[in-house]
Amino acid sequence: MSQLLLQNRKIVLAITGGIAAYKTCELCRKLIKNGAQVRVVMTEAACKFVTPATFAALSHHEVMTDVFGDAEGIDHIAITNDADLLVVAPATANSLAKFACGIADNAVTTTVLASACPVVVAPAMNTRMLINPATKANLKTLQERGFYIIAPEEGDLACGDSGMGRMRNVDDIFAYICALLNDHVALPYQALPPTCLPSPQEPAALTQTKLLPKSHGAGLKIVITAGPTEESIDPARVITNKSSGKMGYALAQMAATMGADVTLISGPTHLATPNNVKRVDVTTASQMLDAVKSQIGQANIVIGCAAVADYRVIEPMSTKLKKEETGEFLTLELVKNEDIISYVGHLDEDRPFTVGFAAETDHFEENAREKIANKNLDLIVLNDVSDPEIGFNSNDNAATVYGPNGIVTSFGKMSKVKLADLLIELIIAEYKAKKHQEQDDSKSK
Repeated sequence: MSQLLLQNRKIVLAITGGIAAYKTCELCRKLIKNGAQVRVVMTEAACKFVTPATFAALSHHEVMTDVFGDAEGIDHIAITNDADLLVVAPATANSLAKFACGIADNAVTTTVLASACPVVVAPAMNTRMLINPATKANLKTLQERGFYIIAPEEGDLACGDSGMGRMRNVDDIFAYICALLNDHVALPYQALPPTCLPSPQEPAALTQTKLLPKSHGAGLKIVITAGPTEESIDPARVITNKSSGKMGYALAQMAATMGADVTLISGPTHLATPNNVKRVDVTTASQMLDAVKSQIGQANIVIGCAAVADYRVIEPMSTKLKKEETGEFLTLELVKNEDIISYVGHLDEDRPFTVGFAAETDHFEENAREKIANKNLDLIVLNDVSDPEIGFNSNDNAATVYGPNGIVTSFGKMSKVKLADLLIELIIAEYKAKKHQEQDDSKSK
């Protein structure tokens, strides 16, 4: 691989006292080989497995092992000030517990507590320690606070047992680091290890937001529609579509996590507003269209994930209809609503990169190709809503993504949060690829 995937990235590599510390030597070497500047911090226990001299030779910097030491003037408070990422590998059960409790009693725990950059931890321990309720609670706490956690894998353990708890292999950890730090996708979309836990639930709620200015979505304005719309029949009844809004809200959260400026235009749902997302509440398709129009001039990407009602009543009743008055049959005169994502796709000026969603039950590829052409979309994400396990209101989903030239990629059944992570990564990558192509075409003229 000739490309330096981590050129000029500054990474602090923290090592705690586990046998997997020997793997971190290879991780350090691989980070540096790919252009990263690496500084190493070790606990006293870690030094019993691999000597600081080894990491000093690999990183070309003195290693910090003592909070009160003065390795090249390194300060445990300042070491992460200009870093892009702090990676703890291996992270023992003891260290995870200290991170969760905010304990600062050695060089690594102090550095983590004072970190001014995002933190990735790669746990490694005996299976029984991993599944202990205390460790599980600590991992959950860290994820909620904004830590990225690379789940361990199954295999032979140092104690002689075999099971879950072995630190993830170096290639997987390296791929995860690259996916976090690269401005553009230099690895396949499937590069993230499947056992990696989702991104932090509240990364931007912390001080650990240094990643965002350099992250995949930084500088982008993304508008996402979500949820159903409702068209009044009378004051008590509406025409609507099935939609929980979960997919659209997950997309908004992942886009914000990747550093984008996100506006979520939402129909009626019971979902909480994602962190660091501007939310605009609407009810009808017309209101949603107006809200989209108000944002369109500044948007780089528009994602139409809402289940917009196709029709509305021409003249809604001002009072509630009574069954006794309407008889056995009720005829409503409906008029078609404007197709919002088609409106965006056909803009002549300030047209953003436009992504649609299609909820289908049959003829999937035929419908996807027809919609992407008719609506002039850059991408369309197709969901099979006939499957109850991934249909409306489910927490899981699966999707196939089409572009103008056919299938781009497919994602199997997974949580909507994980799928949103992969979809946003893909959408931003495709947007950037299109922009680069347009720039190249412009230069060649």
